[in-house]
Amino acid sequence: MDTPTLYVHVADDGGILAVDSLTGRSRWIRLLELRQMLVQARDVGGSVLVSSERGSAIAAPALAAIADAGVRVVRSPQAHPDARRDGGATSLMAMSYAGAAELVADLVQRGADLESCDDDGFTALMYAAKAGHDRVVDLLVRAGADVNQRDREGSTPLMFAAQHGHLGAVKKLLAAGADVAARRPDGLTAHDFAARNGHARTASVIMSAGSLRA
Repeated sequence: MDTPTLYVHVADDGGILAVDSLTGRSRWIRLLELRQMLVQARDVGGSVLVSSERGSAIAAPALAAIADAGVRVVRSPQAHPDARRDGGATSLMAMSYAGAAELVADLVQRGADLESCDDDGFTALMYAAKAGHDRVVDLLVRAGADVNQRDREGSTPLMFAAQHGHLGAVKKLLAAGADVAARRPDGLTAHDFAARNGHARTASVIMSAGSLRA
């Protein structure tokens, strides 16, 4: 199957998340912009991968726009779970970084490789932790993702969450058994990343977790 030109997730509150299939970049857009993007996809003969929640009156206009755009629509169950783009990023990584939990759940259910790495050694869990998407972190952890996997520089998902002060993601990872004492080759720990970047609350939670496990 060819790679869809555009990924679109429609939330029940009317939010529209668009993810570029080549770069993995995502943003929340308005209905008018969605219509413009659909026209562009149609004009180049592209397709759109669509996922949605249960469906609501507020979300209906966006879903109707997709249906009426004249562009080929691919429902998420047809997406290949391990499709890769330049740099080695998989669909699961892109959706994890975007926080598109419904798409992540779909890909996981159909056997996407949780431990697959891109060229920098990043896994889907690392992307979710770095972006602070608690729900996606929880979903991946429950599915069996390795909470202590390291990238090429020796960083773990906990370090990424700590570095950016994503307290919710940090708590999810700690509850799943993330190694508080893990160090990169340069000696830095998750606590160091949180403290150096001014995330005092996050650093305190990590320190407390380390004391309890000592």
